[in-house]
Amino acid sequence: MPAELGLRSTLQTETLRQLVAAVGDTVFVVDRSLRILMANRGLGERSAKQLEGALITDLFPQSLHARALSTLHRVLANGQVDGYVAEIEGNDGQSRHFDVRVSPIRDDQKIVALAVVTSETTEQVRAERAIATQARMIESMLEGVAVINEQGVIEITNPAFDTLFGYRRGELIGRNMSMLAGWPFEQPERWQPLSAKQGRSMQVEFDGRRADESHFNALGVLSRFEVAGRNHSLLVLQDVSERKQLERAILQAVSREQYRIGNDLHDGLGQELTGIALMLRGLAGRLTSEYPTILPEIEGITRLVNSSIESTRALARGLSPVNLERGGLSDALDGLAMHASELYSVEVTCSHRVKTIRPLSTELANHLYRIAQEAVRNAVRHGQARSIRLHLHGARAKVRLTVTDDGIGMPSDAVDAPGMGLKIMRYRARILGGEVRFERGTPGTRIVCECPLEPAADVAKARRPRRRAG
Repeated sequence: MPAELGLRSTLQTETLRQLVAAVGDTVFVVDRSLRILMANRGLGERSAKQLEGALITDLFPQSLHARALSTLHRVLANGQVDGYVAEIEGNDGQSRHFDVRVSPIRDDQKIVALAVVTSETTEQVRAERAIATQARMIESMLEGVAVINEQGVIEITNPAFDTLFGYRRGELIGRNMSMLAGWPFEQPERWQPLSAKQGRSMQVEFDGRRADESHFNALGVLSRFEVAGRNHSLLVLQDVSERKQLERAILQAVSREQYRIGNDLHDGLGQELTGIALMLRGLAGRLTSEYPTILPEIEGITRLVNSSIESTRALARGLSPVNLERGGLSDALDGLAMHASELYSVEVTCSHRVKTIRPLSTELANHLYRIAQEAVRNAVRHGQARSIRLHLHGARAKVRLTVTDDGIGMPSDAVDAPGMGLKIMRYRARILGGEVRFERGTPGTRIVCECPLEPAADVAKARRPRRRAG
C-alpha cells in the first residue's frame, strides 16, 4: 500500500502528465487490480481524467477480454514484458490493427503496477499486406520480372525470370544484365536517361542468352523508379521466339510471293509487251508506203504499249526492288537514289562499301531497302530535306545502313508518334536481329540501321548445344 500510494502521488505531478501526454502512443498505468491510475489521452467520448478508476479490460471489445486478461496476469506473475496484437473493426467497417505491450512497474523489486502501451499499426499492417500480396503476384506471374540497379546489377527476380534464362532460383542475384543480353544493357547510356523521366517506360527487345548458351527472342518493358534516393529499373520479359519465327516466316512468304510476281511481271508480261511493241514497229515500217493515213494511229498504239512496259517494270521493281542476281542491294539503293531524285526534285546520293564474310541474304537486302525507302520518304515529306545521302557499309559479320539529310530535323517525340513509318522501320530491324537509331543532326536527321549478316533466329539455332546421341 505505501508503494501504491507513492506511485499515485508521482502520477499526479503535472510535469509527468505533460511528458506522458506528449508520447504518440496511448499509455495507461493500471494497478494490480487492473484499474486505470493514469491515461495520457482520452478514448472515445471519455477524457483521460474520466478513464481513471475504470477497468482496463472495459476499454477493449469483448473479443479481446480473454487475451488482454491473460497477458496482464502473466506480466503480474512473472514480471516479464509481454504483449499481443489486436484487430478491431472500426465504425467505418475497416479493420484497425494495434500492438499492445505490457510492462511491469516495480518498487523495491515488487510489481506495484503495469504500464500498457497501445500503438496503432493499421497503416503498417496494410502496407505489409500490400507488399506481401504484390510479392505473391510477382512470384506467380508467367512473365519474367527483375529489378536492376543503375549499374545493371540484378537485385530481385521472380521464378519465371530465373526459368526464362535457365538458372536456379536466386542464382542471378548480384549478376549484371549484360551477361544475359547485349543491347541495351551493355551500354547503360541507352537506358539510364530514363531516370530523368520518372514514370516513363520503354519497350526493349533483344537476344537473350540462357545458362546453356542457347539464345531466345526476349520482349518486354523497362520502367524506371526510385527507392531510397537511388534509381532502379523494373524489367518485365517474355519469350517471343515462336512468335518471331512465325512473323519472320510470314514476311518471308510475302517476300517470296512479291519476288515471284515481280519476276513474272518483268520476264512475262514485260517481255510480251516488248514483243508487241517490236511487232508494231515492224508493221509501221510496212504501212509507211501502203497506208500512210493509218501510220499515226499505229505510232500512238506503240507509245501506249511502251508506256505499259515502263509501268510493268515499275510495278516489278516495287514488288521486288532487290534482285541479288542483278546487282543486289547496292544497285537497288543506287536506283532508289536516282528515282527519288527525279520524283522529289531533291539531291539524293548513294555510296556503298561492303566487304562482308558472306553475301547479303535476300531477306536482309529487302528489309534494308525498305528501311532506306521509308527514310528517304520521311526526309522529304516531314524533314523538308533538300539533300539526302545513303551509305551502305558492311564489314565482317555486320552491315550498317546510314541515311543522312539536311532537313529541319526529327521531333523528339517522333518515335512515339501514332504514325507507322518509324515503327515499321524498327520492326524490320528487330526481325533481322538489329536496331535502328534516330539521331538529330545539326541540321537534319541521321538514321542508322545496324544488323548482323545472320538473322538472330539463325544465330540462336547455331549456338544451341547439340544433344549427344544415346
